[in-house]
Amino acid sequence: MPSKVYFMDDHAGSLPESTPIKAVKLLRDAGLRDMVKKGDTVGIKIHTGNFGNSLNLRPHWIVAIVDEVKRLGGYPVIVETNTGINGFGSPRADSIVHKTVASRHGFNEETMGCPIWLPDGVMDLEGVKCEVPHGVFLNYTYVSTQMTRLDKIIVVSHFKGHNEGTIGGAIKNIGIGMASGHGKACTHFANHPKYGIKATPINAEVSRKMIENNPAYIDAIIKACPFDCYEIKDGELVFHSEQCRSCTSCFYTTMFSGLRTYAPEVRMATPTAIADSCAGIMNKLGKENFIFVNYAFDITPACDCNPFHDRPIVPNIGTFVSRDPVAIDMACIEACESYSAIAGSAADVPGLCEPNTERFTNISSWAKVSQWAQINAGVYNGIGSSEYVLVESEPISAAETSTWVPYGANKPVSYVYRDLIRKTNFKLEGDPAVAEPRLSVEKLNSKPTGKVGVISIKDDEEAGK
Repeated sequence: MPSKVYFMDDHAGSLPESTPIKAVKLLRDAGLRDMVKKGDTVGIKIHTGNFGNSLNLRPHWIVAIVDEVKRLGGYPVIVETNTGINGFGSPRADSIVHKTVASRHGFNEETMGCPIWLPDGVMDLEGVKCEVPHGVFLNYTYVSTQMTRLDKIIVVSHFKGHNEGTIGGAIKNIGIGMASGHGKACTHFANHPKYGIKATPINAEVSRKMIENNPAYIDAIIKACPFDCYEIKDGELVFHSEQCRSCTSCFYTTMFSGLRTYAPEVRMATPTAIADSCAGIMNKLGKENFIFVNYAFDITPACDCNPFHDRPIVPNIGTFVSRDPVAIDMACIEACESYSAIAGSAADVPGLCEPNTERFTNISSWAKVSQWAQINAGVYNGIGSSEYVLVESEPISAAETSTWVPYGANKPVSYVYRDLIRKTNFKLEGDPAVAEPRLSVEKLNSKPTGKVGVISIKDDEEAGK
């Protein structure tokens, strides 16, 4: 049976049509008011964005949802997990620094008007085990501990591409975004018996060259391993697999540098494993307790996990809400596919400029994994349907939204401060403006001289010497 996906596009001409208010209306359309009961602890799962990335979810979008939960008598909390122990570290790998990054992006208790729950302790590596009842690859995963304390969960996602998942939407925001460190390791196959870290040897030739040409990188890998699994011996980097606990601290640093050649199956399987993990977590916490918001804005090729962002590949589309994570992600992909590429974006290349050219497959995925893999795995896992009916919604009433802002037709600011305004001297000395403009209309409207040349930063530095 097709699922319903509620939608409003990105056009706006009034407060009820604004992006934050649209999400509130769509959540109502999808049944949030029947779902949230008075006293429920309602987690609003977001992605705070990495340091250096500025196209993450906007705080004011989330505040509108926080306010709606309060109107329903719920207890809203913003929830997020830390990244895995990948590489030499991420600003979001531990709760202490993650809180600073989140605050820089506008996510703190003062701005949100509710608590921010980051993982308990510093890293929350273990979490709670979740069986995956019908996984393509995974038998189980782990959900971050604080998620198990929630009665209801609103999963709010910035829809875009993803280097490993091919797409990053609702499914990824649970499968990776709600998983503990152990869960993330399972999904990335770090502890897989055939394709994991312990099963993949170091490339001796690459290690010799790196020791010679980039010894600092090798030193950092040795230093970063908590279990002292690495050492330099006879001019090569040696890995003591018997000491390894598959903690993932070396997963990316050895994979991307060529020190390890991870099997193609790993990258091919990751989008599917993300859906497996999502299924395990949703079944553990109760599928009926979830509702999903996807913002299809700033649709970049890669995830907000990166400390940067590229130019969006298609125009802003709008806001989607559904009770089905598969259907909402499917709707977003198809909406993105319906547009031509933005000029100068990564999709603005022969073969991908036109609609329906599977851009996420071709430019987002490192391994060129199909953008449909995560969707098909979600269907197989039983967490949703790829078939959906798009319900084009209408804005909330202007009368209701007028009560959500400090001033309006029923409460003009000039009425509130009438006594102060009456005491103000509005008689200005002299004429504040000349009777006739000093520059002609023709001159004002003509194009002035612009760019007169292009030089490199090196040229500029040389010129300044």
